[in-house]
Amino acid sequence: MTSLEDIQNIVLSPFQNHRQLSMREAETLSLELVGILCDSYCKNGDTLKYVARFLTQDTYQDILDERNLNKMCGYPMCAKAPERVRDPFSISDNTRKFLWENNPYAYLSTYCSKFHFRCSQFYQVQLSDEALFARTGVHLIAQSAPEEAKIADKYQITLFEELLREKASEDDVKSLIMGLKRLGIQNGEVESSENDQQMQEDLSKWLSDIKIVENKEPSILGDLTKEDSR
Repeated sequence: MTSLEDIQNIVLSPFQNHRQLSMREAETLSLELVGILCDSYCKNGDTLKYVARFLTQDTYQDILDERNLNKMCGYPMCAKAPERVRDPFSISDNTRKFLWENNPYAYLSTYCSKFHFRCSQFYQVQLSDEALFARTGVHLIAQSAPEEAKIADKYQITLFEELLREKASEDDVKSLIMGLKRLGIQNGEVESSENDQQMQEDLSKWLSDIKIVENKEPSILGDLTKEDSR
């Protein structure tokens, strides 16, 4: 398990001498971050949101790939194995791409559930494409309050779990689907009314599960990692 403090002490502490990272320093920091998250998981949502200030979508994909190699669910908040463990070296890249594009359950070879697949998608599409070495001061542990607030606002991330909790009523599900579409999150299939209906059913189920989880007060992930048999 990796906490925000672990990220600061292990990954960031060697880079506290100046506000601007060199390209080589940024690359080293990114490799350290991938290394720590490829076989561990974030302690809480605050840790995962903090990490976002150092990630691009490509770097996050590196984390997903490395976690897959280590037979861990791709979502960095999860310590479970993918639902369907497959040796990533047993098939070619072309075959893997074909299966991902044509198999509606392909995500289960990378994630433990559809819910974590959606959580991961939602996180990834929000990440900045700005190069890490151009993100002045993001790596500094000791920041003034105004500077920290500025950085936190610029690289702010909303977790899918949080978004669902904010949508307290199923009346909001359709607007949530439209928001996900604007972010480019689809079912991995050709867009259709049938797919919209499937996503609406998924969101309704997850909203219901969250209400049950909050009533019972279990861990943050609760039963949401259980894959629907549909």
